[in-house]
Amino acid sequence: MKNLKKLLFALLLINIAISTFSFTNIPKANQQYPNPPWAPPYNTGVRYYYLPDLEVYYDLSGQDFVYLDDGQWMFSALLPPLYANYDLYNTFVIALDYNVYQPWMHHNFYVSHYPRFYYRSLYKGDDRNDIRGFDENSKKSIYWNATERARVASVRPTKPFMSKQEPHPQTRPPQPTNYNGRDIGRPVPVSNGMREGGNGGRQRH
Repeated sequence: MKNLKKLLFALLLINIAISTFSFTNIPKANQQYPNPPWAPPYNTGVRYYYLPDLEVYYDLSGQDFVYLDDGQWMFSALLPPLYANYDLYNTFVIALDYNVYQPWMHHNFYVSHYPRFYYRSLYKGDDRNDIRGFDENSKKSIYWNATERARVASVRPTKPFMSKQEPHPQTRPPQPTNYNGRDIGRPVPVSNGMREGGNGGRQRH
C-alpha cells in the first residue's frame, strides 16, 4: 500500500512538472493577448505595441500604456495627460517582435528605428491614409482595408477625440527622417539581453 501511494505521489509530481514545463514553454508566437479596439488586427504572439508619434508603448498583457515621465517609466490605462485628446483609432502602430520583453528598457533602439512620423517620408509614394502600421514579425506594413475601417467605425466613440477648438497635443517637432541612417523603419534586432529572463530586462514594481 505504501509503495502504491509513493508511486501515485511520484506520478502526480511528474504530471505537475510536465504541466508547468508545457505552460512556461509555450512559444511566444502562439501566445494570445486581448487586443485593444483602437489597434490594428491582432497578430497572435504580439505582446507590445509601440506608438512612434507619441514615443509610448502599450503592453497588451497588462492593458497598460508605458511612457516616460520625468525620468520614470509610468504604467497607466490612459495615455499621458499631454495626449489625453489623441485619436488612438487613427494612430500608426508598430507591432513589436514576439521575443522582446519590456521594450521600453531599450528605448534608444525604438526611437532610432522608428522616429516620430518617419512613415510620412518612408511611404510618401503611397496614399498615407492607407498606412496603418508595421509588424516586426512579418516585416510587412499594415494597411487599412474596408473591413478594418468598418470595424473601427463601429467601435470608435461617437464623440471625436479632438475637436477644431482643441489644439493638437503634439508639442515637439518630428525627428529628422535621416536619423540613424538605414535602420529607419526596419525591425529592431532582439538580442538575448532584450528577451524575458535576459540580463537587460527589469521587473515592473
